[in-house]
Amino acid sequence: MFKRFFMESKEKYDAVDFSPTAKLPRLDMHLNAAGASIACLLPFNIFGYFLLFYYTDVIGMSPAMAGSLTLFARVFDTFTDVAMGYFIDRFNFRPGKYRFWVLVSIPAQFVMLHAVFFIIPGVSLQTQIIWCWVTYALYGSCCATLGYIPQNCQTQNMTRNDSERAKAASLKGVYENISILAAAALFLPCTEKLTASFGNKTAGWLVTVFIFACFSFIWPLLSARTTRKYELTYEGEYRPELLVESKRESISVWANLRMFFTSRAACLTTFGVALMFALQTARNSMIVYLFEYYFVLPEMTSISLALNCGLAIIGSLSVPYLIKFFKDTARAFETMAIVHVVMYMILYFWIKASSLEAVQASFKFGPMFFLYCFCGLFQGMYYAFPMAIMPAAVDHCSYKHGRNMSGFVYGFYGVMLTCGGAIGSFIAGKMLDSTGYVAHAAQSAHTLSSMLFCGFVVPAIFAVIHCLMQVGAGISDKKHAEWVKAIDERLMRESAEKKLEN
Repeated sequence: MFKRFFMESKEKYDAVDFSPTAKLPRLDMHLNAAGASIACLLPFNIFGYFLLFYYTDVIGMSPAMAGSLTLFARVFDTFTDVAMGYFIDRFNFRPGKYRFWVLVSIPAQFVMLHAVFFIIPGVSLQTQIIWCWVTYALYGSCCATLGYIPQNCQTQNMTRNDSERAKAASLKGVYENISILAAAALFLPCTEKLTASFGNKTAGWLVTVFIFACFSFIWPLLSARTTRKYELTYEGEYRPELLVESKRESISVWANLRMFFTSRAACLTTFGVALMFALQTARNSMIVYLFEYYFVLPEMTSISLALNCGLAIIGSLSVPYLIKFFKDTARAFETMAIVHVVMYMILYFWIKASSLEAVQASFKFGPMFFLYCFCGLFQGMYYAFPMAIMPAAVDHCSYKHGRNMSGFVYGFYGVMLTCGGAIGSFIAGKMLDSTGYVAHAAQSAHTLSSMLFCGFVVPAIFAVIHCLMQVGAGISDKKHAEWVKAIDERLMRESAEKKLEN
């Protein structure tokens, strides 16, 4: 019965088409996008918005300690993400090249997510800090890595059609923004409601985490059912294209690293992701403090974030249309990165030029409130585009080095995602600490100004640098089409040689 759940009808297996013009079934595309973007990114969006706040205002850490913890706890992730990519390319387990790791990750993430928010009764603050460091490090470096990288590789494997990949990237952006919306709009109200019910903050946060974990990890299970046919035949044999690497001479991690760093397209695209996630984490973590202390409107936090993220979902959906309008994926991405910066900087200078009382009044369903929400539209466009460009970066590695390096490249993508998130949290924590932040107290003008700078200007700087790096990556749809054509010709030659050998 359990095995039957993970298998579809034989007709669906026979209908799988890997040609460059083949269309993907909508359900498969949706479940794969939800499996990657909700299961893996919902917890990290919770971390991005509330972990720094949880550490400082619930556990009682200093902002510097909390920011440093999130940075150094993720050091191991830089090794495990690359190792994960190497293992994906190197091994073929019976449940599938990618599915195996996803299925292992689900119970691991479920348990460790609760551990991250668990406060050990009766221990010293120093012991609790060690516990937080270990659990957060294990969750990011091991548990999440097992699920996120293979599911992104799966998207690359499911289709070679550029148009379908753009649609898949758009859907991933949609589901990522749904996870942001769920974290931003529902998590804090849920913790407050449950804390009031239990009369205990620890219980309130833990039960909220349990509810969100149940919602989060059902998606990769459903995705594992629909994606089996892209890796295995109905009889359980591997698809031939996934076995190519296992029949070649083993290539070391160092050789993979050299090949990765000689692909400018892959290198700059993945390193740019670190900047994007750094700005995202810095902005997200600081917005809670801004509504709590600068705008003094904590009741507006969830409402503002809900509308901001709701418009971001619409922005994500527009990605395929933007690509058609600009006639190039990279050009559309770079343009939206700059537009997104301009919108947030307009809001920043407007706030700086207004009195504190005027800002507080305007954020209570006034013009600043609606501009902040509208910024989410362009934010959603910007955040969704990297997943539309990553397949081209992976294909450039394949074109340049004559081998499938999807696992390794997406492993580096995971490294950059991790590093970016850790850097964003570290910057936010250090800026709070250096400007005299005190939890549950009125903040100085210097502290409030730093909160605003960190929440708006720092992300804008990172976005501009990210845009310049993407320009330097040299990716275009025209070049990508040439790479894919060359890869197809190579695969046809290899197939013909294989037939002659047999």
